[in-house]
Amino acid sequence: MSPIRIPIVDRYLVREVLFAWLAVLLVLFAVLATNRLIRYLGDAAGGELPAGVILTLLGLQTVRYLGLILPASFFLGIVLAFGRLYRDSEMAVMSACGIGPWRQFRALLWLAVPLAALVGMLSLYWGPAAAHKAEVVQAEAEADMEFAALQAGRFLQARGATEGTLYLERLSEDQREMEDVFIRSQNNDDRVILAARRGIQEEDPITGDRYLVLLDGWRYDGEPDRADWRVTRFQRHGVLVEERPEDIDIRARRNAQPLAELWGSDTAADRAEVQWRLAMPVMTLLLALLAVPLSKSAPRDGRYGRLLSAVLVYVGYFQLLTVGQDWLEGGQVPAALGLWWLHGAVLLAGVVGLLWRFDLLPSRGGRREAS
Repeated sequence: MSPIRIPIVDRYLVREVLFAWLAVLLVLFAVLATNRLIRYLGDAAGGELPAGVILTLLGLQTVRYLGLILPASFFLGIVLAFGRLYRDSEMAVMSACGIGPWRQFRALLWLAVPLAALVGMLSLYWGPAAAHKAEVVQAEAEADMEFAALQAGRFLQARGATEGTLYLERLSEDQREMEDVFIRSQNNDDRVILAARRGIQEEDPITGDRYLVLLDGWRYDGEPDRADWRVTRFQRHGVLVEERPEDIDIRARRNAQPLAELWGSDTAADRAEVQWRLAMPVMTLLLALLAVPLSKSAPRDGRYGRLLSAVLVYVGYFQLLTVGQDWLEGGQVPAALGLWWLHGAVLLAGVVGLLWRFDLLPSRGGRREAS
């Protein structure tokens, strides 16, 4: 089987687009990573997130959003690369040699097709898996912060399932065992006070819920202004500290659900999510088509003259996809139609724009460039 031979002109166009695309991708990636890093550092400074998981979360969130920034960076990279070729009159030379807009688009497919496949894997599988893992890591880290902040001889305002005040006299080095434990919490109108000689941390092996198990203590229940408090002596009393979020709200996050679960669902929201994920690789190919007529410019035009138009086109396309997804969830658009009507409209706009920009429409009667 003979190797695939890429024409010289195609290789040249692919190389120019590749360099511009990687430059734009680097900028967008830096903006995304910096934004997420600032957010996580703020959470860590506020004591809501341990510093040890910041890089893990940053990597997972990068994978999650990579399926969005790859099509955008590719689109802008094409516009910048082709704009430079027009500015240097290289496109005029190619046109004189019979290399028209359709040939340019076919050259872009050497990059667009494998990129669309990569974006498809990211949007359909890897991105949701990364989103789910990030939610689990962050939830577990926040749960661990509850005990990481424990210090002997100091009061702690506990959050989560044991919201209230926690105090302990002594704490082991691994923070698993404690002595002389005091907990004050609120149960509706009653105040609950727990006092125990010892306390240990335990985790349910089935559910993953974390408990603070108090040993040899007393429980007091009552209202502050009344004397009829209920006093209970216990040898072992478990206090729920943190419910593991996998079965509570993480699976409810639709953008983190596996494709297999969404595909077999009959709900409109799940079908809309599937259509959204399928839209990303399709958008990658259609943006490559739109970039060909959009990047055409005169040699005297500025270096970034078409960049603003490209940004507006991308934002408009993305917003239309968002609106289309909302319509699918609300039932305004039939599930069988999905978002394909929007892709069809963009495809038509791209073809018409290409024919119009390159004087290929019969009604204009202009010079026809070879395809």
